[in-house]
Amino acid sequence: MTEKHFNYQLANTAGYKFNICKIGFNNYDELAYYHKDNFPDLELTRPNTFTDLDLLHNKCLVSINGYVYPTEFSDNRLFVPNATKSMLKANSNHVGILSFNKLTSNITKLPINISMVSSELPYTLYEKAIITFDRSIETPILVVCGYMVFESPEFFYRVSDRSFVLRLDRLNYIEKLYELNRCRDIFGELNIPVSVNNSSLFDASVARSDAAILSFLTSFNSFLVNLPIDNLTLNKIYLENSTVPGNFRTEVEPTMPILVGYGKLGEYFKKKNNDTKWTVYLDDAYYNQHLISNGSFTDIKLYNDHRLVGSTYRLTRAYFLDMFNISNYIQN
Repeated sequence: MTEKHFNYQLANTAGYKFNICKIGFNNYDELAYYHKDNFPDLELTRPNTFTDLDLLHNKCLVSINGYVYPTEFSDNRLFVPNATKSMLKANSNHVGILSFNKLTSNITKLPINISMVSSELPYTLYEKAIITFDRSIETPILVVCGYMVFESPEFFYRVSDRSFVLRLDRLNYIEKLYELNRCRDIFGELNIPVSVNNSSLFDASVARSDAAILSFLTSFNSFLVNLPIDNLTLNKIYLENSTVPGNFRTEVEPTMPILVGYGKLGEYFKKKNNDTKWTVYLDDAYYNQHLISNGSFTDIKLYNDHRLVGSTYRLTRAYFLDMFNISNYIQN
């Protein structure tokens, strides 16, 4: 019996470089780069190191500021569509790579379109969205607006070989919108009008409407990852908090993805202190204590990002997500 563990690394520490671009457009005017909004995409390169970028495209997931994005491989170049948007709003450019390179076959990234999403009366899409793909799915990782969602009987479960139920009412959907809004104009993307006096105030019924949920599930970084394996085991390994915000300690070598906040990835740097201890540095280590997290969604008519009085923030419960596949090999 063999365990295949899947690893994570910050891209720039592995020698990767990032250039803003517009896929399919070759720019020859350097002055045009002053208007970065004209270049919504990102190109990944690895100068001076031979790298099979097609293999990276087929065996890895890329994260931008903690959110997973699909990649596009064209003419021996690797792109991350719409990545620059996040970098400009967040004023941050962390790129991570989650590798499934130990698998013998490629992973498959399947986009989600409106025709694939349906509801089941009397439930709304917020309460129960059924997502159906055009092929059998082996082991899924659902990515919704960059958040990875794994199979669970509580909020993401299989109803056939190609259909799954997603329960956003059990996944801190509204809290995720506020977290996403730090990196992108998520309310504009979902057509959720906000108050002119308070940009965090909006109508709860609009945010939970089928139209908003459809936009959320069919976003440019909402897709399904089909892993060519018959099992995936997840194990959470919590890090020790330190007295310095953003710094964590661990006795486990940091080679796995770290999850923070409401389920986003935490891109991190690491340093070995001695034979048994590592220090991990996270850029995003705070957790918003929203008032809305303490009530039933049926009782809420308006949402805002007000936090608990006297306890507005706390350090996130950061943990390694150890993802591995167990295989049985018969010795000849």
